[in-house]
Amino acid sequence: MLSSLVISTVIGQRTVRLAQTAAGDSLQETAYQFSTLLDQSMWSRANEIVTLSSVPDLLSDRNRPEIQRLLDRLKRELPVFTWVGLLDRQGKVIASTDRIIEGVNISSRPVFANGIKGLFIGDVHDAVLLASKFPRQANGEPIQFVDISIPIQDRDGKPTGVLASHLSWEWARDAESTILSPIAADRRVELLVVATDRTILLGPQEFGKGATLNILPRVLKAGESRWQVLRWPDGQDYMTAYRVSAGYRTYNGLGWITITRQPIAVAYAPAHQLQRDIILFTLLSSGAVVGVAWLLADWFAKPLRQLSSWASRLEKGDRSDRDQLPWVGELGKISRIVQRLDAQAEAQSQARKQAESLAHHDALTGLQNRLGLAAYLSQYQSLEPDQSLVILAIDLDGFKPINDTYGHAMGDVLLKAVAARLHACIRANELAARTGGDEFLVILPCSVELAEAIGKQVGARILQALNSVFPLQGQQIEIGSSIGLAVWPVDHPDLQTVFQAADTALYDAKQHGKGHLVRWTATLGQQSASPQSDR
Repeated sequence: MLSSLVISTVIGQRTVRLAQTAAGDSLQETAYQFSTLLDQSMWSRANEIVTLSSVPDLLSDRNRPEIQRLLDRLKRELPVFTWVGLLDRQGKVIASTDRIIEGVNISSRPVFANGIKGLFIGDVHDAVLLASKFPRQANGEPIQFVDISIPIQDRDGKPTGVLASHLSWEWARDAESTILSPIAADRRVELLVVATDRTILLGPQEFGKGATLNILPRVLKAGESRWQVLRWPDGQDYMTAYRVSAGYRTYNGLGWITITRQPIAVAYAPAHQLQRDIILFTLLSSGAVVGVAWLLADWFAKPLRQLSSWASRLEKGDRSDRDQLPWVGELGKISRIVQRLDAQAEAQSQARKQAESLAHHDALTGLQNRLGLAAYLSQYQSLEPDQSLVILAIDLDGFKPINDTYGHAMGDVLLKAVAARLHACIRANELAARTGGDEFLVILPCSVELAEAIGKQVGARILQALNSVFPLQGQQIEIGSSIGLAVWPVDHPDLQTVFQAADTALYDAKQHGKGHLVRWTATLGQQSASPQSDR
């Protein structure tokens, strides 16, 4: 199966490379066709203007009505000619399609200034004088034109006027549709036309007006055509083909670069699908062979699977059939070894749990010790935004006289009773710990919003419990307690600093009357800095 998979992968990669070449060649052919179509169209339009300019007596006043009808018919039959005008020697429009800007002098416009010298074909530009005469494009931008003009000459070859025309650049979009219509829409092939200065003349809507495209080489030769994978301004890789206009017959071209592009994922999709099919077929055929071997192996391995299942149940703690040993021979030996190892592991687990419990709990009170406190806090290394920990630092008032009066044995009994009352004041997810002789900590996880209220409520419950009489060994023992309260991370982002804050608040409670709870504040921390360090 591994060999088949390697072979199919190599074949698939070869297929991807062939598909890359095929996709690139297809895009290059499309770019070539579009470039040729543009050049042929421009050549045809230029020849039509040249032919029209050869009509005798174009500037004659007596032929003006016929000339007007001829211009209007030209626009009607060839809508690509958005405007055609007849200009006199001074650049004044004496006849035009639909009589637009008739009588206006446009001698300063390139269509006249260049057309009076000879055949002129100008690049794409926005409408200036005619911007208000025609509707805007679909994207709201002013209509764009390509100029074609030629001088009208008398019999001596001297220019007497100019025949000028504006071709709507929309004809290029029609040509684009002609080229792309046979291509399936899901191939996502796009066409662009770029001027010699890399200004985008025709392209997708994502490129705004006047945008430039600088991903192609700066120096390109007329007729140059190639394809390659390029990174476009949107950050995506596209299979990109381009062709530089070479003109057509008498039309030398304007240096337009036609570009076709296709997303890499789309261009390689057929090859990747074929690669997946090859791998899938290889795996299926190899799997059929393996299946036969598997069935045979299954029959031989059945006793071993039973032993494995028995061992797995032992691992999960199901020891209901641990002493049942239905296997003989080598499997029987293995099962007895597993049985002994499981018994040893169970004994070790119990011993480890007991050791961990002893290590994390105070031997006298059964409360968590400092190690247990650290283990408990480890689950709160990172809090949710609305979560907090209330820290209650508790110290017994008058504990030393109990030891002095009744002895240390009575002190130990009292500490156990205190631990029992602390345990009764908290919930299952909360923690009470003994951190010193008569010093305790209570940790209360809760929301930030309720932290202070819960801390004071539980603190009051603890004060009431610990300040009540302890009937111990026939004696009525009375002690008090003081509590310092702080909240993490409300009071400070560092947990150890919050513990110090709770201790500072506890010190203040003992200094000012004992037997009550003090909430830590920043002001309290500043006032008690020195006493706190003494503790």
